[in-house]
Amino acid sequence: MKAHGVAVRGTHCLLLALAKPAEPTKIGFITSKKGVGNAVQRNRARRRLREIVRVRWARVPATGYWLVVIAHRTSRTAPHQDLANDVERVLAAAGALLPIAEVQP
Repeated sequence: MKAHGVAVRGTHCLLLALAKPAEPTKIGFITSKKGVGNAVQRNRARRRLREIVRVRWARVPATGYWLVVIAHRTSRTAPHQDLANDVERVLAAAGALLPIAEVQP
């Protein structure tokens, strides 16, 4: 995926994005033992990232992207707003997040 996609590094996570025109957008989360910690810490980081993306999912195009969010160790303890801003920034930098004004209700 990295060979043909784009990698955007954030403070608390790394986003790998691959353009897949005409295919539904998919997202996955990676929280490794080496990168994040034990099972409890990995699950906490994954839950936090999934919730942040879930709230913003309406702003992600329905088709055209395969996304992978790789958590850093700081993603489990960072203040929620810092983590949310970081996720929004990397999604926008990859072109996978529409501005709020362009979202249809």
